[in-house]
Amino acid sequence: MSMSGMDMSHMDMGAGVPDLFYLQKMYWVVVGSAIAAATVVNVLNRFLAIQRLRDSTLTPSKPKSLFFSTYATITAIVREISYVTLPPLRLRGRIFHFAPLGPLAIILANLVVVLVFCFYKLDTTDQWKWEAVGYRTGFVALAQLPLIFLLAGRQNIIGFFVGMSYERLNWFHRWIARTLWLTATIHMCFWFRSWGRYNYIVYQLTHDPFAKRGFAAWCILTFIVLSSAAPMRRLSYEIFVLQHLVTFVGFTVAVWLHAPAEVKVWVWISIGFLVFDRVARYAWATYTNLSLFHPKTKSHTLWANRASFTPLPGNITRITIENPGVRWKPGQHVFLTCHSVVPLQSHPFTISSIPEDNKMEFLVRAEKGGTRRFFNYASKFHNILGSGDPAPTKQARTVFLDGPYGRIRPLRQFDSVVLIAGGMGITFALPFLRDIVAKWRSECDGTSPANPVNLAATRRLRFIWVIKSRAQLSWCETQLQSVLADVQACQRAQPDRPREIDLSIYVTCDEKLEQPTQSITTTQHPGTAVVVDGDEKKTNSEDISIHSIDKSSTGGCLPGGGCCCTAAVEDEDEITQHNCTCSGHAPQLPAETQISEKPTEGVKSELEVEDSAAHYLPIVSGRPQPRTIIRKVLERAEGESAVVVCGPTGLSDDVRRSVVYLSDDRAVHKGTGAQGIYLHVEKFGW
Repeated sequence: MSMSGMDMSHMDMGAGVPDLFYLQKMYWVVVGSAIAAATVVNVLNRFLAIQRLRDSTLTPSKPKSLFFSTYATITAIVREISYVTLPPLRLRGRIFHFAPLGPLAIILANLVVVLVFCFYKLDTTDQWKWEAVGYRTGFVALAQLPLIFLLAGRQNIIGFFVGMSYERLNWFHRWIARTLWLTATIHMCFWFRSWGRYNYIVYQLTHDPFAKRGFAAWCILTFIVLSSAAPMRRLSYEIFVLQHLVTFVGFTVAVWLHAPAEVKVWVWISIGFLVFDRVARYAWATYTNLSLFHPKTKSHTLWANRASFTPLPGNITRITIENPGVRWKPGQHVFLTCHSVVPLQSHPFTISSIPEDNKMEFLVRAEKGGTRRFFNYASKFHNILGSGDPAPTKQARTVFLDGPYGRIRPLRQFDSVVLIAGGMGITFALPFLRDIVAKWRSECDGTSPANPVNLAATRRLRFIWVIKSRAQLSWCETQLQSVLADVQACQRAQPDRPREIDLSIYVTCDEKLEQPTQSITTTQHPGTAVVVDGDEKKTNSEDISIHSIDKSSTGGCLPGGGCCCTAAVEDEDEITQHNCTCSGHAPQLPAETQISEKPTEGVKSELEVEDSAAHYLPIVSGRPQPRTIIRKVLERAEGESAVVVCGPTGLSDDVRRSVVYLSDDRAVHKGTGAQGIYLHVEKFGW
C-alpha cells in the first residue's frame, strides 16, 4: 500500500510483463467494446420498432427479410440462454432467488477479465513478485472506479447508449463494486504478505500515511459492500441512502489520498461522471418543477406541481398531480418529494396513469417511514377509516419531481403482449395496457396521423392481475372497465381489423374475507350513503360502480379439502361450475374476456348507477399458471410477442422460467416458424 510514495511511470515489471498503465487502458478497451456491442443492438431494436409501426401488412411484427429473420434467430437463442434462472434455494425457512444467467454471465465475464489482468504473467509463488502483484492489482482496481460511477448515475450515459434504465444498471453497479472490493482485498493482502516476511504489517499501518489511507479506503469499501446487501437496504430505504452518500464521499477522498499521482486521473474521471450526473439531474429538475417553464399548468406559485392525497383500501395512497410539468411514457417512475408531509425525503413511485389522462397518478402502499406518513396524511383529510365526521376540504400540497426514469422497448411494436401483475405490480402493467388500447382507439376514431401507418402493431392483449382481495379492485376498476369499453368500440368501428383483449383477475385467499358475507365493490361519491346488509355507511371516494354478487356459490372449499383461492388454476377455459367464495364471494365469470352489456343487478342501493351497461371484470379464484396462459397467446401469435411481469419475486421467477421453457419447447426461430418472445421483468420493491 506504499505505492503512493513512488513514481510508477518507469517501473519495470519484468521481461514480457505488460505495463501497468497499458493494462488499465486494456480494461477499458474490453468495457468499451461491450458497451459498443450493446449500443448496436439497441439501435437495431429502435429501427425495428419504427419499421414495424410503418408496416401496413396484417403481420407487421413478423420478420420480412433475410437479415431480420437471421437477427431474430440470433436474438431468440441469446434470450433463451440469458433468461434461464436457477430454482430458488430454500434454507431455514428463507427463500433465496438467483439472477438470470444473462446478467450473471456479464458479471462473471468482468470478474474473469479483472483477475486475468491482475495476475497475467506474474508468478504469485515467487515472494519477490508479491509487491509487483500488489502494484498491479491496485492499478486494476483504480481502473474500475469510473465504471462504478457511470453505472450509479440516474442520468445514465451507459443507459442512453444501450437502452437500459439506471435501476437495472444499478444491479451491475453493485456487483462491479463487489469486484472492486475483491481486487482491493487482493491488493492489500499481497502487500501484507510482503510486509509479513519481516513482521512489518503493524509498523506500516501505524507509521506509513499511504498505508493508513489505503487501509481506511478498504475499510470504508467493505462497509459499503456489506450495507448495500438487499436485506440491509430493505431495513430502511432512507437510512441506506443517507449512509451510502456519506460513506461514498469518504471512500472517494481516501482513494484519492492513497493513489499515486500518475493514476489520480482515474479518480478525477470518476468525480467528473458524478458531477455530470448531478448537474444534469438538477437542471432537469429545475425545468420540471418551476412554473416559469410550464405556463399551461396555470400555477400561481413558484412551483409547478401540486398533489392531492386520497386513501384507498389496503393501506394505499393515491397521489394525483393535475397537469404535471413533465411528460412520461408507460412504465416510467419519478422520485417524488413533498416536504410539507415527509420532509427531506425522496421516494421512487411508478406512474400508474398515462399522458392522455393529463394527470400523473401514483398508487403507494403504506409500509413504513415516508409512505406510511403519506397514508396517514391522506386518511386525516378524508376520514374514510371509521370516522363519521364530514371530510374536510381536500388540501393539495406542493411536490417536487425528479424524473421520469425507466426504459423498456415500446410494447406496441409486438404482435401479442402478455401483461402479468401481482398486487401493486398493477401500477407498472396497467399503463401499458391503457396505452396500447388508447392507440387502438385513436386509430378507430381517425385521429391518428397519416404516418406512421400504425400507432400500435399489437393485435392481441392478455392481461392478468393477481390480488388477495376484491377490495383491491377499487384501485383501478374504472380504468379496467374503460379499457374494455374502448376495445368494444374499436371492434364495432373496424370489425375487419383484429384487435383482441383477454383480461382476468385472480383473487387469492384473504383470511379477513373467509366468512361468506354479501360484498360489493364500490367507488363512491363524497359524502354519499350506501346501504349494505341493512347498515348505512358513509363513503368518501369519487366514482360509482357497483357489481352484483353471485349468491349461488357452493362455498370456499374444494371437494378434497383446502381453500379454492390457493389452488392453481391449470386452465381457465375448463372452469364451468364451481364458484369460490373464500375471498369474498368473487363471482366466477367465464375465463375468456367478456365485454358484456348486461346491467348489474341484485344489489339494492340508494345510489343510481349512471352507466347501466357496466362491463364485468372477469374474476377467477385461485393462482394462475403463467406457462399455460403464455402458451395460449404464443400459439396464436403472428409475429414477435412480449411478456411483461411485475410482482413478487416468486411470480416473476415463475414467468421467466415459463418463457424459457416455451421458447425451447417451441424452438423459437430455429426452423419451426414460431415467433420470438421478448421478456421484461420489472423488479418488485427495493
